[in-house]
Amino acid sequence: MPKLEGDNLSAVYKKLAAEKRTEFARKVALLKTKAEHKVAAGETLSALALKYYGKSAKDYWMLIYEANKAAIGENPNVIKAGMVLKVPDLPEDMK
Repeated sequence: MPKLEGDNLSAVYKKLAAEKRTEFARKVALLKTKAEHKVAAGETLSALALKYYGKSAKDYWMLIYEANKAAIGENPNVIKAGMVLKVPDLPEDMK
């Protein structure tokens, strides 16, 4: 855990968030692909998470985002119709 004494709390928070994202991305990379999904107009990552996982919470749609970040880009809110996204299997701790 980073030292908080005298540190800028915002910087500490950003560092912890970046470490968590990196760890999450590593876990996603190890997962097998459950399905491939061709995005239809108006679909969202949370809708895909609900369809494939039965839950639309951020942790679930982030799995799909991290598995497809190279294709989607930096903004998970912008997915385009016609994109083919990989839907990874759920990690055991999320089942």
